[in-house]
Amino acid sequence: MPNISKLPVVSVYKEGMSIRDLEDFALQLRRDVVEITWFSGTGSSHLGGELSAAEIIAALFGKILRLDPKNPDWPDRDRFILSKGHSSALTYAAMAWRGFFGRERLWNEFNRVGGKLQEHANTLLPGIEAPTGSLGMGLSNGCGTAWGARRGGKTYNTYVVLGDGECTEGQTWEAAMTAGHFKLSNLYAIVDYNKYIISGTTYQVMDLEPFADKWRDFGWEAFPVADGNDVQQVLSAFGAASGSGSGKPKVLIANTVKCKGISFMESDAVHWHAGHLDASLYERCMRELGVG
Repeated sequence: MPNISKLPVVSVYKEGMSIRDLEDFALQLRRDVVEITWFSGTGSSHLGGELSAAEIIAALFGKILRLDPKNPDWPDRDRFILSKGHSSALTYAAMAWRGFFGRERLWNEFNRVGGKLQEHANTLLPGIEAPTGSLGMGLSNGCGTAWGARRGGKTYNTYVVLGDGECTEGQTWEAAMTAGHFKLSNLYAIVDYNKYIISGTTYQVMDLEPFADKWRDFGWEAFPVADGNDVQQVLSAFGAASGSGSGKPKVLIANTVKCKGISFMESDAVHWHAGHLDASLYERCMRELGVG
């Protein structure tokens, strides 16, 4: 028998979503990520970085991205690339919410043999622009699509969501230098700056600070977001970036909380980069997300 979610749906897509609507969407994403993890073929996912990025993905899929789920290859669509590819469950939840595929697939295909919803997304799933199983490659992909839009006379934008861990990698900064050199003003990077890598904090493993200045030195315009788990602040940063007129690529550095919304994970974030759920932990998560 197929798995069926019994959780109430608190958010559906509509045009002109309000801040409250997007907050509900972020809550829906968090519940869906936990549910996806519970039903997955492995009983696990990369929960920490999925929970931290919920408001970023809510703003993108609920307000920013120009998409047509019924025509995922529409030539004028905006391009979305999840460079932190291990957080794919969050993207799948957003895609189902926008209507790329039925929600039932979330509970029956994630990390399952024969399913297309694998833990690192690939282009076999319509709507996925690039495979990002090897971290650090997403921004290079984004440079390519942004440059291609310019060369082809297209008006779409490219949005790349990065993890802070991959911002320690050389290819990320090669891509940043490329984007700055070619002044790819149609390229937006959004860093989920939750300050945890799998083995510790960014400060311990590889300190990125002064982070915004590094991007500026590579020819980008940087927009720090004091609270990247606040939808209003995220949208305000997108608005400032899109209206800047600088002719430069833009980066939003969103300060987020690893495992946001689940207190016992937040307090032990280094161990919840990825994790397995048992029945007790699943129920505990859902109580903290307002279910039961």
